[in-house]
Amino acid sequence: IESLSNGTAQIGCCMGAEGYCQAKTANDAVNLLFVQSGESGTLDDALYYSFFAVKSENADEYKNGDSYSIDNIKGKKMSFVSNSSTSGFKVPTNTIISHFADDNLIVDDLLEGGSDAFFSEVLFGGSHQGSAFNLLSGKSDVSAFCDIELAPYVTCTDGTGKDAGSVYTVNDDASAPFDTVHGAQYTVIQSTPVLNGPFAYNGDTLSPEDVEAIQDLFTSDEVANDSLIFYSADSGEQGLLEKKSDQMGFVTVEDSWYDPIRNMQS
Repeated sequence: IESLSNGTAQIGCCMGAEGYCQAKTANDAVNLLFVQSGESGTLDDALYYSFFAVKSENADEYKNGDSYSIDNIKGKKMSFVSNSSTSGFKVPTNTIISHFADDNLIVDDLLEGGSDAFFSEVLFGGSHQGSAFNLLSGKSDVSAFCDIELAPYVTCTDGTGKDAGSVYTVNDDASAPFDTVHGAQYTVIQSTPVLNGPFAYNGDTLSPEDVEAIQDLFTSDEVANDSLIFYSADSGEQGLLEKKSDQMGFVTVEDSWYDPIRNMQS
């Protein structure tokens, strides 16, 4: 984010919507190149999911009747990803502030734990994998992370995978840091759709001609059908992103598309 906004980097990716908004605020020359579409090939379903998760053995503590709720996360040990993460911080903290409106919380109230704080302890995993491992290793009671970053390490063994109540099991061949918790399970107690993160550029360091050429290439069928970029789950190949439909690819996007993230409470 810092490298993109100060011009050290010409192009940035994997920063999430919140990271892009932060870079754009720091330097208005930061603009959007493209974003991964949804299965429809459009922006309509260009989404992933932000989870609140708990160990499955403790999941009943977070039930409200037949459904799950974040009502009981107050006073727990909480793990976020980093304060620049969209699905691992921005969305979860906004959800908490909205859900516990009577507590009149602000984001600063959720950064540190303590006997008089909302959480007893607050951890930052540094990555989505790190936040999930904080949960599975017992360092946190509740963790926030997204579905896509955990996909290589876990399998949904109950539920839809994207809805509250879904149960995920760590794969027997999961690599570090999950190699010490094979078979461990977590349950999603709240799931929130999040806009896909973009590829962005700094217009002070990348020419309009280069921007146009890059956009033309990356939104082409050539890239959409390149298995080193978009791989299919049954191909046995490794790529950058899983291609879940023939229509999926990269599409251009306007800055205003990220207004829902930009306008969240902070």
